[in-house]
Amino acid sequence: MDLRLLTIIILVVAAALRSEIFFYLLYVLVGVQLVAWLWVRAATRALRWSRSLPTASFPGEPVEVTLTVRNQGLVPIPWLALHESVPASLRTPSSVRHVIALGAREERRLVYTLLGQRRGLYRLGPLSLRTGDVLGLFERPLSGDAGDSLVIYPHVLPLPELGLPAALPFGARPAPGSLFTDPARPIGVRPYAPGDGVRQIDWKSSARTNALQVRRHEPAIARDTTLALAFSLAEYPGRYTYDALERAIVAAASIAADLVRRGQPVGLCTSGHDPLGNAPAAPIAPAAGRAHLIEILRLLGRLEARPEGALAPVLERVTAGLGWGSTLVVIACGGGQQLVERLLPLRRRGLHVALVLVEGSADDLALARRHQIAAYLVSRAGAPELTR
Repeated sequence: MDLRLLTIIILVVAAALRSEIFFYLLYVLVGVQLVAWLWVRAATRALRWSRSLPTASFPGEPVEVTLTVRNQGLVPIPWLALHESVPASLRTPSSVRHVIALGAREERRLVYTLLGQRRGLYRLGPLSLRTGDVLGLFERPLSGDAGDSLVIYPHVLPLPELGLPAALPFGARPAPGSLFTDPARPIGVRPYAPGDGVRQIDWKSSARTNALQVRRHEPAIARDTTLALAFSLAEYPGRYTYDALERAIVAAASIAADLVRRGQPVGLCTSGHDPLGNAPAAPIAPAAGRAHLIEILRLLGRLEARPEGALAPVLERVTAGLGWGSTLVVIACGGGQQLVERLLPLRRRGLHVALVLVEGSADDLALARRHQIAAYLVSRAGAPELTR
């Protein structure tokens, strides 16, 4: 019987019979419920919780998630039920549930492991909590946090496994010197050498070192590579849209990793959708280094294909800022006359243009190569299979 109902019954009986023993029982019942209510109220006010996990992971890499709950008050918590919502695509127990007790000022850490095999943006949480008194008279659900995000990076494969040559003929290797330099981009000074012009001398540095110093500048010919990834459903027609989209992602990630490994700056633009900002994905400017590669892989990992979106307007915006001699690698589903016609003006502007297709044909490759555009086909089976 519900204790509150029992309290009402005893109140009616005590009022009717005017019995001291029933009034005594009434006081005890009311007192017990009041103490239980105050206990639960104090316990929930003193309860704190948090979740910690890496923000990203490679496919197949175990991800350890730690739930920390702490009782900051002096009132013990007799029981606390926790239920964590976990995406079904992450290999983990079907549900993460725990029931624990917390003493005064006690902290507990609960750990579980996730294993993501498929790239994507996964949201963990919210964490649901529920507590009450030891007699079960009062229970109070607690609203958890808004959740955390976990990005699973795409697979990064050696280029031959994609059917691409091990050394793609795009992306320029650093050269020790250049015929042309940009005076607006200084990178330091060097000692004067015969043949240097007077205008190149840095007089302040020369006075400081008591020897003639000449200003150094970055090459005027850009050595950057930008990957342009077509990634909307409209750009991937056919029965195997998902397979083609994922192979395009793997191709972009693998090419970016190869270029960074070779010490070359690489950037990314795409017609895909970024769910983290609920907006079209913002371009990533070319840069070198592992940290920059991780930024590219993070975007590729969470990228989504929406029905709307086209690469052409993205290319117009991004290529407007590319310097002469930059390399543009377009990764698309298929080729065709329309795509080649879009790329030819970019080539005439001095950009090196390459085309990587995931569903192209021999005719598509031949058409691009007739216009001096390097073209390659990504293998479906993952084995080296370059169509010439």
